[in-house]
Amino acid sequence: MVAYTKAVRLDPNNTNARLGLERAKLRAATDHFQRGRRLAATGRYDQALVEYELASELNPTSGDIDEQLRATRNQLRSKIMVSREGKTELETLIERTRDLPPQGLDLPQDVKLPASLVFRDAGSRDVFLSIARFANISLGFDPTFRDAPVTVDLRNATLDGALGQVANVTRTFVRVTGQGSVLVIPDTPAKRREYEEEVVKIFYLSNADLKETMDLLRVVLDARRISPMTGTNALSIKDTPERIAAASRVLAAIDKARPEVIIDVELLEVDRSRLLEYGLQIASPGSQGISGSVTAATDENQTLTLQALRNLTQSDILLANLPGLYYRLLKGDGNTRTLANPQLRTTEGTTALARFGEKVPVPVTTFAPIATGGTPQQPITSFVYQDIGVNIDITPRTHHDDEVTLNLKVAVQSISGTGFGDLPTFANREINTVIRLRDGETNMLAGLIRDDERRVVSGIPGLSDIPLVGRLFASSRTETSQTDIILTLTPHIVRVLDLSEADLRAFRVGRDSLAPTTDLQLPIPINLPPPADIAPDPTPPAQVPSGLPPATTLPPPTPRLPGR
Repeated sequence: MVAYTKAVRLDPNNTNARLGLERAKLRAATDHFQRGRRLAATGRYDQALVEYELASELNPTSGDIDEQLRATRNQLRSKIMVSREGKTELETLIERTRDLPPQGLDLPQDVKLPASLVFRDAGSRDVFLSIARFANISLGFDPTFRDAPVTVDLRNATLDGALGQVANVTRTFVRVTGQGSVLVIPDTPAKRREYEEEVVKIFYLSNADLKETMDLLRVVLDARRISPMTGTNALSIKDTPERIAAASRVLAAIDKARPEVIIDVELLEVDRSRLLEYGLQIASPGSQGISGSVTAATDENQTLTLQALRNLTQSDILLANLPGLYYRLLKGDGNTRTLANPQLRTTEGTTALARFGEKVPVPVTTFAPIATGGTPQQPITSFVYQDIGVNIDITPRTHHDDEVTLNLKVAVQSISGTGFGDLPTFANREINTVIRLRDGETNMLAGLIRDDERRVVSGIPGLSDIPLVGRLFASSRTETSQTDIILTLTPHIVRVLDLSEADLRAFRVGRDSLAPTTDLQLPIPINLPPPADIAPDPTPPAQVPSGLPPATTLPPPTPRLPGR
């Protein structure tokens, strides 16, 4: 293929060399395609992707290559998502400690209540004491606590979930006062202020913006005592444990790596110019057109008088700068093609810039006073560099259906001439648009055509205006230039937003963000068995009610929307 390529470069019109080059490209594309299939079969998708991309460049019209290329990209993306489970030690440490309460104020996490623990019309004090005996913790009550009958299903519940569920039913809240010590308090504003305590926690962010995160926490959770640390990209929050827990849930949902997109840009700029010049050109030495002079030759010491003018002869007249006659025949045809094929990788919401061309200095003059407070009269000239060529700005946005929206701006600038003070003037062609493409879909932008035609006719006044014959005393110059730009864009999603079910579920933060954070679920009616004598004795430890059947024998609960 290298030999055929050299032959085509030396002689572009050689048909045999061009056909041989196409056959060599097809054979090379087939070899890369087969090698890519073997690598993909062994699970080496990254190496297979390189082989498929080479095959696609050699044979871009093959549907099989394009299909395998897309499938390999999907396989590589899924492999990357699976491999993300193997996080770094720092990521694992941050995720493991994000929802942990302050040391000494946490509840045992390994406690799981029995599978048949159901209370029907039992006293709320007895229910709390039963949970405490199962969890082996110390439980106390505020002096204003009032006992009330409750019906609650605590089968297979955790300690934290069971205490929160009973507290919600009895309009109380639980405060951990020490290691393994819990206090039950009526949920009133006065008691909230009396037992309110504050903690400080530092959240280290990996992806979220500090300012946006601070604004979000202040609006959603009413967090006021929050301070950023730009050096470590962290936030320090001082607030109640409930607000700290709610802030942890919010930050876990928003501190995600932004999606990334690779955009294949292929730019083809074609410039074509034609020149046709013919006709009679009359020019004097040093200037165009007819420019001559007539001088009367006399002796150097003799003054030219009227008498001398009457006696002039042919030998006394000197003709200078006689014009010359030229017949010009010129035809020119030039083609210029500029090809660029960069790959732009950018994150969602970040603008990727591509500049194809050059920078032209443009002088800018400002006036400043010579002395402080004086009139601005001292000129100061500086230079501003103007981009000439093709300028592309692309801002991507990914969607959940593997589609990408591109906010596209294409500007084509060129020097059109000179203006006042020989300063350059610029021609501008600009397109602003928003397009939505599928992953791997190609969009072509064309039609940025500029046609310039200039025709100049020059000749001898009078003679060049004579019909038919006048063309013999005139010259014609025609210049035609055409510029066309073709731009293709192909986006590829290489990173998607990593969301979990916990990120998408709503959670309850209570009144004024003071209640514990729990996942928000639809209310489920409790299907209890027939009445039995299950009221526990407050003196001995609470036992699992013996009159209740196992949890597996109960009919499944039926979800019911509020108000129905």
